[in-house]
Amino acid sequence: MYEFCINIGGVRHCFPVPTLIDQKMIKRPPPNNYPPFELAVSVLMLAEVMPASPFSKQLTQAAHAFIQQLQKDLPAGVELVKTQSQHGAGAH
Repeated sequence: MYEFCINIGGVRHCFPVPTLIDQKMIKRPPPNNYPPFELAVSVLMLAEVMPASPFSKQLTQAAHAFIQQLQKDLPAGVELVKTQSQHGAGAH
């Protein structure tokens, strides 16, 4: 968590920076084989709802690069396919 802090009249005042995610609501997933992949997908989902900015572009590029490398390393016959968004999800 980050805060903006300023000294006024010798007294330090701090104001929390609002976030998109309430840390109290985050539940650590059970152990699995691809935790970095789940993180990359989560980053992409957040970047999709962020206003376009250099930061959202960098997040998207980093997550895509990680996912592309993962796809290259999959065993023969295994395919990673991006589904449609939840809002327009249809048959796979």
